[in-house]
Amino acid sequence: MELSYRHFKLSLQELWSAKRHASSFNTTRATYLRSRIIALSYVWAALTLVWIPVDSLLIDSKNYSLAILRICLIATLFGIAHIVRSRHSLRDCRIALSSLIMSMNVFYLLANHVLGYPHTVNTFTYCYTLLPFLHVIMLTIFPLSIRESFSLILATALTQIYVDFQSGSLLTVDTFAIYWLQTVVGFLVIWAQTSKLHMMLRLYRHATLDPLTGVYNRRMLLTLAKRDIENTRTRSRPYSVLLMDLDRFKRINDRYGHFAGDMVLQAFTKAVQETLRKSDIFGRYGGEEFILFLPQCSAENAQLVATRIMDNVRELKIEVEGLSEPIQLTTSVGICTSLSTKDSLNQLLEKADLALYHAKNNGRDCSRMFDHYCTDVQDKHKRPWLEAAN
Repeated sequence: MELSYRHFKLSLQELWSAKRHASSFNTTRATYLRSRIIALSYVWAALTLVWIPVDSLLIDSKNYSLAILRICLIATLFGIAHIVRSRHSLRDCRIALSSLIMSMNVFYLLANHVLGYPHTVNTFTYCYTLLPFLHVIMLTIFPLSIRESFSLILATALTQIYVDFQSGSLLTVDTFAIYWLQTVVGFLVIWAQTSKLHMMLRLYRHATLDPLTGVYNRRMLLTLAKRDIENTRTRSRPYSVLLMDLDRFKRINDRYGHFAGDMVLQAFTKAVQETLRKSDIFGRYGGEEFILFLPQCSAENAQLVATRIMDNVRELKIEVEGLSEPIQLTTSVGICTSLSTKDSLNQLLEKADLALYHAKNNGRDCSRMFDHYCTDVQDKHKRPWLEAAN
């Protein structure tokens, strides 16, 4: 029961805001949002343009002013679409989406001002008072958190309240009925948006996380590391790699079974995560091998991180049902720090692997930094899996 409640609380926190989302997921969602912002901007601009002749036929006296407002809205929408094309962060996409909704609300406000704030169901101008419905409903195409969605809907609601106040119909029964309907629609929109977000989170986890340990899988780990190394390289800052291998893990599997081995892997993962910064990239390459990428980390600091990890792992006492004594564990760590702008991901991993071999060869439960000694065994002990990083 407690586990279910904790899972529900975590899911609700993830749906409420993006603070608990992984940076890589935010990048993925930003790409998704950007494509839909661009598409919606172009579609709405086209519909706005098509409506100008309709205004000229049905509202002749106000057509000139409304046409100018529509052209300004079209220019704004094209501007938003153009700017967001070159932006890749979630923050930029949020700003673009907010600008999109605000530009539509400003048009709604100014158009009603030009029309004299109409609020009668018998005139064509009543269509302008229904624009907030469309502004809310169109948000269903975006995977937004509850807080993001509520903020955008609230901006539309406040604009509509101001327009209804100016029209003198704010306290009428008809207006209350419209507000009630829009509130129901708003809740349905938020539900649809969070459902999309929840589905994206599930698909993201299945595609990028190791199902046993919950850390990055090999494909995502190397993808993030490549991009991170390139960013660090342009700033000429040190970059460290820790390659970790659980000592005598096969013996644990053979003696206690794979269930115990799975618990050991999960406990090891948690022990490493206690040492991580937000910018670090940690994942499982396969089996009992894990990699930790440390951006902007010197050799001395990388050694301190490795020491903390080994200390945390030594302190583990993994209780397994059916065993009289807890399982204890150690790990060996190979460290490589790059100060060169020419080192590739593959070269860093190869050097870390040679340092790991050196640590294993010196009795395990220790860490070794890549140095000239490691180059003496480079050709003999290179691992084929490292070529996957190319």
